[in-house]
Formats: sequence, structure tokens, C-alpha cells
Amino acid sequence: MGHNTITRAAFITATAVSALTYFPPSASLANRRSPFWWRTRCPSSMLMSLATNDVQRKNDGPKRIVLVGGGHAHVQVIKAINARTRPENVHVTLIDIQSNASYSGMVPGCVANLYTFDQVQIDLEALAQWAGTEFICGKVVGMTLPLADELSSSSQKLIQVEVTNGHKEAVTTIDIPFDVVSIDIGSTTRDFETVPGASAHCISTRPISDLIRKIELEEIKLKERLSKNRALDHIEVVVVGGGAAGIELSLAMRARLGHLLAEYANNSDDSTTHQLSITLLDSNAVLMPGESIACQTALAKNMHKYDIEVKHNVVVGRVDSTHVHVKSEGDIIGKVPYTYCIWATGAQAHELSWRLNEQFDLAISNGRGWILVNEYLQSVSHSYIFAAGDCCEMSGEKRIPKAGVYAVRSGPILIQNLMQQLLNCTTNMVQYEPQDDFLKLLMCGDGTALGFRFGVPLVSLLIILFFAPKSLIRYNNSLLQYGMWVWQLKNHIDLMFMDLFNVNKLVMAANKEGNQSQGKYDTSQYDGYEERHAKLNAAEAAALLVRTDDEVNYQAAWDVLRDMIASDDYKNEVLSFITQRL
Repeated sequence: MGHNTITRAAFITATAVSALTYFPPSASLANRRSPFWWRTRCPSSMLMSLATNDVQRKNDGPKRIVLVGGGHAHVQVIKAINARTRPENVHVTLIDIQSNASYSGMVPGCVANLYTFDQVQIDLEALAQWAGTEFICGKVVGMTLPLADELSSSSQKLIQVEVTNGHKEAVTTIDIPFDVVSIDIGSTTRDFETVPGASAHCISTRPISDLIRKIELEEIKLKERLSKNRALDHIEVVVVGGGAAGIELSLAMRARLGHLLAEYANNSDDSTTHQLSITLLDSNAVLMPGESIACQTALAKNMHKYDIEVKHNVVVGRVDSTHVHVKSEGDIIGKVPYTYCIWATGAQAHELSWRLNEQFDLAISNGRGWILVNEYLQSVSHSYIFAAGDCCEMSGEKRIPKAGVYAVRSGPILIQNLMQQLLNCTTNMVQYEPQDDFLKLLMCGDGTALGFRFGVPLVSLLIILFFAPKSLIRYNNSLLQYGMWVWQLKNHIDLMFMDLFNVNKLVMAANKEGNQSQGKYDTSQYDGYEERHAKLNAAEAAALLVRTDDEVNYQAAWDVLRDMIASDDYKNEVLSFITQRL
């Protein structure tokens, strides 16, 4: 299987995280008729290695793949290596502590009440059943490996899993045998357990399902207090962490609680005015320091628009029941009052990687605990262990940001390489080449969104002309889009991703009886794709992207962005026209 094939396959769901839109330079523009052109090509190509003949399938002994965690990469593996496509002697097991996985790209929208809780859930158990994959609801606590050389030993490799009975009255540990294992368990929230008072008083962003449930619970309590006229006159929300998650959650809480208080004021005879303040605590001097000055300026203006106070260059020293105590350069410099505090400080490695390192020297990054993998997403210390998403780190100098887009795009690579390792065909493994940048989409909670890409801020001409116009075009290759069409694009991408794993929208795969596709991946589910817009010339594309009205067709704008990514010449020509217009 060629490298370009896998790169193209990586786009199956790569467009579905809130920070993406990518086409490899090798992709033919003529073939990209729609956002879904890749759907009818990629599934069968990525599984070419599974097409072993029936004799080999019957003569080979049982092979076992175990997937630890139902992350964004693993849901692709489950769907692709299903009972219809995989060799009959291959058994796949998924282990996760929950039967559902929250899709992180839609969680801030859920907090803002733009989606229901169920809309942001991937039903892992149902997906596993659809794929003919064994599902175990439990917690992986360790592994037992053979003492002999890993390549020649006939001893079983075992995973220890803690499971409970149906009533959760007792916990037992079971052993699950495996030949190849992949770990995609995400991360925990950094410093949540170590900063005094944080775990006792704050709501952590992880686990994501707990975040949503706890916010819902606090909202119920607030409604009860409002109904009894016992609510605080001033409701203060503090979000700790100035990354994308913290930014979106601060906007989401503004939308959610702002709507609730406005609704109460309209329907109540109570004359009390309930004020709502949102404060975002950021350890950096500016939000998103890796973006251009133009994007940083536009983002700051957006936070001001939604009345979100941002405190820079501060870290949290401790949290008590009423205040977040912040410090700078080691000294406590003040305290921030709060009614609700959300802890969104970024990623930290799970305990499991540290435990596996202690058990059998699984290679992890020094001091950070991320599973070290090579360019094939394969452990640098154990060839039959793979990892994807937040829980891993590629060996070498390049650091991959902890963002869902990287987990999504590693999925097709993982599918190919897991099967190659299982079938001892490692010469056909393909490399994972993470992109340097990606489209970042940040929802604002009110039906608009922000997007960053390419070095040009597309906000309003007044903003552009007011803030250092010469620095806006050629700084750090970032572009900002803002408005309703950006939200429509984000919403479309996210819903498209969720549809890929909705068993109600998938053809039956687990039952091979009467299968007319003879083991090939059935792509009929993708036949109803949308035709893409005709490619605009550079001048037309520039005119479209600088528009700030709400009549912009998001699909047409998306096509322009993807065409710019696919061709440097086209991108530079469009940017040149945008520069002239500004």
C-alpha cells in the first residue's frame, strides 16, 4: 500500500475534528467532487492487507487485537476491521471504562446547549456489536508479558482488566490474551490532583462526560435557587487554562448561564438583577501564543465582545471554597472569587502508562509519562504495542500538540499497521506524518465561530485596518475567519464525524451470511454524497473569504480553503488578492 493512499485515507474522518480541513498535495483536484469524495475510496484501500486468501485464513491460528480505550483513532479501527472485512481468524476486543465516548469537538457546544448530551456521544458498545467486536466495560490495570524474547516466545501476552458485576457490587480482575494491543485512552487534566483544593472545588474537563453532567447538576441547583429567590446576585465563573478548551468553555458558560438568567428575568416578578461574570485565567502573555498577532488581536477582541475577562501570566497556587488564589513567578499575587470553577489546564498522562513502565519498562517520555512511539505509532520498546492520540508522543524532536485532530488522522495509519504487525508483514507498514498546522475552529456559543488558518485575519475591515495592517498578512501563517458560516462549517464537520460511527446509519457488517461484497468493505452507505462547488478562481475565492455577512455559503468557503491547502500556488494567489483587497 502506497504512502499517498494512506495519507488520503487519513482524511476519512480528519475533517471532522474542530481543528482541521486537510488535503494532501497528491490528491487530484479533479477527483474532489465533494467533501465526501474520499469516503468511497478509502475504506477498501486501507484494508487491502486484510484481503488474504481463504486458505491462509483457515490455516492460521487465532490472532487477537485488543484496543484499550475508545478514543477517536480506535473508533475508526473498530469500524474498519469489522467482521466482514477482517480475516476469520482475527478476533478484536475493545476495552473501555464506559460504554460511550464523548466527542471532544462538540463538548463546548453541548455546554452551550447547542447540542444535547446524547448528540455528542459515540455508542462504543453498539459500534462494537455492529463490527462483531467483543466489548468489555472495565479498567485496564496492567499487562503480563512473556519473559522470553518477545518475537520468539510462545507464551501468552495478557492484559489485566478490572470489571464489575451487573450491580457493581464486586470488582474482579480478568485476563485478556492478545497478540497486538493498541492504546488510545486520551489524557487526564494537568495539575488537577496536585494543586491544593482543585479536585475538591473545581469541575475538571476530564472525563468529558463528567464535565457535562456536573455542569448540568450545577445548573439544576441554580434553577432551584432562582425559583426560591435565593440565588446570588453576582454569579462568577472562573475557567482555569487559556488553551482552546478553556477559551471555548468560557464562551460556552457565557452562553449557557447568560441565557438562563435572561430567561429567568423575563419570566419572573423578581426585580433582582443577577450579574454574570466570566474570568479566564491564562499562564501565557497572550491567548494562543502560537498564532499570528492578527489572530491573537481578533481573539482578544472577541473575548471582549462577550465580556470575558482574561487574566494573563498567572497560574493557580491553590483553590478554596470561594476563591482561586493565583500567583506569578512563584508569589501569590491575588485571589479571584468564583461561584463555579472549571479546570481546563491541558493534558497530563494517565496512570496506566506509568504503571506499564514500572511493570515491564514500556518506553515513556521522561517526566511526562506519554507512551513513546515511532513513525508507525508503534512502541519504541515493544513492537506489538501501539498507541495513538493524546496518550502517546512520537520519539524524536518533534512534539505533537494534544489535539483531537491528531488522534483522528492517526486512525487509518493505525488500522494498516495493526494488521501488518498481526500478520507479520511489517515491511508494508506506513508512516504517520502529522501536519504542522491545521484549521482551528472555536465555537462562540451563539451560532458563530472563529477559525484560524493561513496568515490572514478575515474579521471585519474596521478591525483589520485598526490593528497594524502590515503585520496581518505575513505573520506565522495563520488565518482567521469569523461569523455564522464558520459555525455552520464546524457544525457540519462535527455532525459528519458522528454519522460515521452511528450504527443506525451504517450497513450491517457483523453477519457475513449472504454477503454480496465478498468480504470487501461495503461503501454503499456513502453513495448519497454532496457534489462540491466548482473551483473558484483566485480573485473570486479571495472575495468570498473576506466577506463578513451571514449569506456566505460555508461549503463554498470550505472548498476554497481545501483548494488552498492542496495547492501552494493557488493559496499564494488567493492570499495576494486578499492583500490587495485589504
